[in-house]
Amino acid sequence: MKKFFHIFLIFCLPVLALSVTLELLLRNIPNGYELKSDYLKTNKKSIKTLLVGSSHILYGINPKFLKEKALNYGNVSQTIDIDYQIINQHINNLEALETIVIRLSYTTLFEQLVNGDESWRIKDYELYTDINLGQSFKYHFEILSVKLKNNLKRINDFYILNQNSELVTTEGWGTDTNRESSQNIDTVGKLIAEKHTTNDDAIYVENYRTLDAIVDLCNDNEVKVILVTMPAYKSYVQHLNQNQLELTTSAGEFMENNYSNCSYFNFLTDNRFTRSDFLDADHLNSQGAEKFSKLIDRLINK
Repeated sequence: MKKFFHIFLIFCLPVLALSVTLELLLRNIPNGYELKSDYLKTNKKSIKTLLVGSSHILYGINPKFLKEKALNYGNVSQTIDIDYQIINQHINNLEALETIVIRLSYTTLFEQLVNGDESWRIKDYELYTDINLGQSFKYHFEILSVKLKNNLKRINDFYILNQNSELVTTEGWGTDTNRESSQNIDTVGKLIAEKHTTNDDAIYVENYRTLDAIVDLCNDNEVKVILVTMPAYKSYVQHLNQNQLELTTSAGEFMENNYSNCSYFNFLTDNRFTRSDFLDADHLNSQGAEKFSKLIDRLINK
């Protein structure tokens, strides 16, 4: 038995050492989640506007073009339940907070990160922010959350090729919108719209209640809420399910009508945004983000 245990240790120790090394290497790669969390803590006395939501917010609103100090706490695939956790855990610490901008997209009330294809992103909140999502053990480790081949690529890209895929400004805006717009934007819009369409009423009810809880929480803390349905390209808009879209916009209208601190603005088909403003069918590029950010700034300060 002792011999077996000895052999077992000989086998396991190198594996453990390699696992620890990989984990440390991965955790030392700079990432936008940690940057935003640190910025929030460092500037908690002066942040007046907090922006939350998915990649639509991450790429679509640049705090550089807002007059008051703002943090873009949007992330790829960030869902409304996580928006709530961010706001709930920090609203009492942000001493100067006046406005929260929340994306109310076609998908907002019909998705949750934990149930989606990118649930591995939960580890970024658990590891690099003080947002406690209460998720399972594996999300507290890089090597357990992401496939090995993807982790090895990340290590190679950063340590060998000197590339960093986490492209965000100090205030949290996603800078990789500077790349060229998609050449097939007219055809890909239909595919993206179909991917974003769902019939999960259970998630809708839960997310609707979460949105209501956010607005109510902000109301109690005398914080203004601006809900925005952001601009999208016509090839995307034309293929949206009208029932899902109606449930989304009616939720925004209900919040506006029932809470004095909440306003809802639907820019989905705003003709001020043309093809040259889009990175792809449902995301603005840097030019579109500048235009939209200045528009949002006027709403914040009116």
